[in-house]
Amino acid sequence: MLNSQKICIIGSGLTGSTIAYLLSKLKLQIDIVDDNYKKKISTKLALSKSSLDQLHNSGLKEIKKKSNPIKNIYLYDSYSEINLEKDLKFSSSNKEKVLAYIIDSTTLLSHLNKNLRNLNNINFIKKKISSISDNNIFKTITFEDFSKKNYSLVILTSGNNLELLPKINLKTIIHKSYNEDAYVFSLSHKKIINNSARQFFLKDGPLAFLPVSGEKTFVIWSIKKDSFNKKYVSNKNYLLNFFNKNFKELFKDINSVSDISVFNLDYVFNELKEFKRTLLFGDIASKIHPIAGQGWNMTLRNTFSLVKVIKNFEDLGLEIGNNIFIEKYLDEVKLNNFAFTTLIDGIRKIFDIKIDGYATMRKNTLSIIDKNYFIKNNLAKVADKGLFI
Repeated sequence: MLNSQKICIIGSGLTGSTIAYLLSKLKLQIDIVDDNYKKKISTKLALSKSSLDQLHNSGLKEIKKKSNPIKNIYLYDSYSEINLEKDLKFSSSNKEKVLAYIIDSTTLLSHLNKNLRNLNNINFIKKKISSISDNNIFKTITFEDFSKKNYSLVILTSGNNLELLPKINLKTIIHKSYNEDAYVFSLSHKKIINNSARQFFLKDGPLAFLPVSGEKTFVIWSIKKDSFNKKYVSNKNYLLNFFNKNFKELFKDINSVSDISVFNLDYVFNELKEFKRTLLFGDIASKIHPIAGQGWNMTLRNTFSLVKVIKNFEDLGLEIGNNIFIEKYLDEVKLNNFAFTTLIDGIRKIFDIKIDGYATMRKNTLSIIDKNYFIKNNLAKVADKGLFI
């Protein structure tokens, strides 16, 4: 029977909870397995309009109200110096249109968990996994208390179970260090109309501003490990002075800086050597540079594709999780994922070339693109829905 098919989602973070919620609408029993229920790290997520609309239509009605809309996206090539003159502009064509949204990750996770705990086909398991193995039909998970469960499909979303990774035959296709750290924090400032996302390409790392509210802006500053700019993020007073000196025109008066978190930046693309009844989602599948704010949108697009494939199999009365199912899902997402991650990596390379003549040519190219409606419109579509629309 189709409704006897079970899925195991390993990881109760944002990726795992989102997949569980979207799959909960289908005729499936879902176990969410995680022995580590510590408080999740809070960050700000950029959601494309298409992504948020699909989440809203799935029943998450409140998240649009709790998100801050982005109506403008501005790019600044500040290779030589910080310049507030925009080089490339994406703006909504009317007052009602929104390009993207910013939402707090813990807000979204809390809303997901509230919904999940009221669903009869969702079961939370707080146990450590000892092993994952194959039997003749199912994927078998053995827990630390020696209990076992069989699943039609296992979805791995968390890399916290490091001892499991060798057992699932993970294959690294790409692993490249950017030799950068991402510093993330919030700026509190004078109340402004704050609906514009801004990306500054500085000489040794991009700096992004994401509008959270009229009085708060989230910052992601990617800095080379050997950069002189590291001195600014070593002390909140240095940081406050730096932003007031260079960006006062944007934020009027910046009065405080939140605690600073630091993350190493890599470009990672993983696959499984053997895909039998197993899929990878989230950071364990791929990590991309935050330069375009597309990492979470790519995960969501993969999840929507998974829902689509499961629905097709349900409609045809077919079993999920088998080789045909896995191949069908990979056909839906593999090319787009690889092309998209490669595109983001390529963009980072373009803005990482430190040659004065090339920088001038790059700035002129942005100006040409800015005047070309056709190119800008297609770039906006790719950012909203992915490469293959």
